[in-house]
Amino acid sequence: MKKAGYVPLFLGGQRYNFWPYPTDTPPTFDGEQWQGDNMGRICLNRHNGFVNTLFLDFSARKIGLKELWVLKWHRSYNTSGPWTRAGGVRPEDWPEWMRSFKEY
Repeated sequence: MKKAGYVPLFLGGQRYNFWPYPTDTPPTFDGEQWQGDNMGRICLNRHNGFVNTLFLDFSARKIGLKELWVLKWHRSYNTSGPWTRAGGVRPEDWPEWMRSFKEY
């Protein structure tokens, strides 16, 4: 598969299952229990703004929490959604707890 190094296979989260959408909003505070947006299940500050991830090509690396929105979660996932620079997100749009985290 092309670009398998950008397709997440396993990563830490609140649950074992999630299906992120590009329109999912980040949690309003660190550790917020997810109520509907699936990205909240994995956007947790466990490793200083990063999450450890295993990719489809079996490479592993830490990725920034803001980078979650640009990964290729499935074939039709829009990696230029509203929570990406390409989609128009600005630094001040992120919840306060995430603003100091690394940009992707």
